[in-house]
Amino acid sequence: MKLLNVFTAFLLMFNLSVAQTPITITNMDMPNSGDTIRYSITSNIQGQDPVVTGANYIWDYSALTPNSQRIDTFFSVTSTPFLYQLYFNNIFSYPTYKASYALRGQDFVMPAGLPIPLSITEVFNFKKNSTTKYENVGFGAKISGLPSSTRNIPIDVEYEFPLNYTDSNFSNSKFLVSIPSLAAYGQAMDRETTVEGWGSLITPLGTFNVLKVKSILTKVDTLFLDTLGFGFNFPRPEEIEYKWLANGKKTPVLKVITTAGVVSAIEYQDTAIFVGIKENEFFNALNIYPNPTNGIITINFNALASGNILYRLKDVAGKTIMDETLNLAHGQNNINIDFTQYQISKGVYFVELQIKDQVFIQKIIFNE
Repeated sequence: MKLLNVFTAFLLMFNLSVAQTPITITNMDMPNSGDTIRYSITSNIQGQDPVVTGANYIWDYSALTPNSQRIDTFFSVTSTPFLYQLYFNNIFSYPTYKASYALRGQDFVMPAGLPIPLSITEVFNFKKNSTTKYENVGFGAKISGLPSSTRNIPIDVEYEFPLNYTDSNFSNSKFLVSIPSLAAYGQAMDRETTVEGWGSLITPLGTFNVLKVKSILTKVDTLFLDTLGFGFNFPRPEEIEYKWLANGKKTPVLKVITTAGVVSAIEYQDTAIFVGIKENEFFNALNIYPNPTNGIITINFNALASGNILYRLKDVAGKTIMDETLNLAHGQNNINIDFTQYQISKGVYFVELQIKDQVFIQKIIFNE
């Protein structure tokens, strides 16, 4: 039996190394309205380096184990709030912004201490899939409680089709939202994308022929205060997306994001519902910022029910540095935490949130 297993493993590796040719990704490999895709999310990359790449390469992420799961739904544009559709369902006035579907996005609330009540909540990102491009055309959201549509001008181009090994493209995009006579918030982003590898990807879901796509995102936030007559620019740390795309899988089979050179997010497509790991039943649209941080962070999320939330800070060895319990309200919640009192040194830590038996873990980076 042991010899048979060794022989089977040898055949698998032999087939992976010699039988492949580079695939091509087209718009037919992207999602359709109504699709739902399950993701497993983890904070442990199991010693794998997302930077490594090449032609006919084998990426083995089979040892990934999930901390949590979620299901992404690609909503029809007409199912989103009516005022969100101003630009994204108007082929006559805004044909270049006519979206194919919408995907739930993260809410954003300005950090505590700023003299404005600007918040961006109930976000839907609108995507356009055509024969030549896959684009993020803008988003709909409640801007400080008022429904609104916001275009990306220019449009953020995520992929250009057909997508082949060694292809590259560059796009820049901007958006601006405002509260009249009070403030305006915007973001400019450069996206530099390269198809830097092809080969076989092994995940807990299976083995896939893939293209590996790297996108370097350079973002600058802008805040202008009408009441003061001036604004501020806030460059964000460099963010890199590593995405492994396969024919017919609609979204990346595996996605790894690094922020300032440190892995900050890992997610992979899955079909298994793991014992002890549930979908987000208690909160969604969770955002922890700023990241990296000097010690003060804001945790913003939408609670689907009232109850107690336990939040902890742990180091890379798993040691709990602090833990607190708060009573959360149904709806939008903001938790402001000052970790500076704990004399935390520079490095990587994990924020752990627990509501009943659901746990969410996010890596954060502390600067001195």
